Amino acid sequence: MVKTKAVKSFLGLGLVGLLAGLLLVLGCARTAVPTPIPIPTPTPIPTIKVTMLVQVNEKDLRWYRDVAVPKGTNAYELTERITEGNLKAQWYPAFRSHFVQGILGVEGKAPFFWLIFLWDESEQKWEPLPVGSDLFSLHDGHALAWAYTDTSQKPKPLPVGKP
Repeated sequence: MVKTKAVKSFLGLGLVGLLAGLLLVLGCARTAVPTPIPIPTPTPIPTIKVTMLVQVNEKDLRWYRDVAVPKGTNAYELTERITEGNLKAQWYPAFRSHFVQGILGVEGKAPFFWLIFLWDESEQKWEPLPVGSDLFSLHDGHALAWAYTDTSQKPKPLPVGKP
């Protein structure tokens, strides 16, 4: 009888130990906090503010002032943005630039074509952009103008609006 009692006691302790071990393992598994995965903080993209004029004629001047764009934006990208894609242009790989044929539904018809200008702050006048709009990188404070221009006139007329 002592032997049976000892066996029962040993089995009871073994069973209790097994249950305690399972509870410990399962309990730890349930309450374990996973290691957090670090989420990279996005680096803010520096922006600049620029102004653009779209001059359809001397009375139809459409200003887009203080447009915030990412630093490194070019004049063509700005044009796409302010027109919300209402732009017709042909890409010329040899020149790495677009030839703009229409802006805001107004398409060029000889002798009228869209020309782009840059405001020269020191001279207080518009100057033709010296390169294609895709090649002109914008800087903070730049003012540009697309003007629907009679290219048969000499000298070519400049935009009438002033930034």
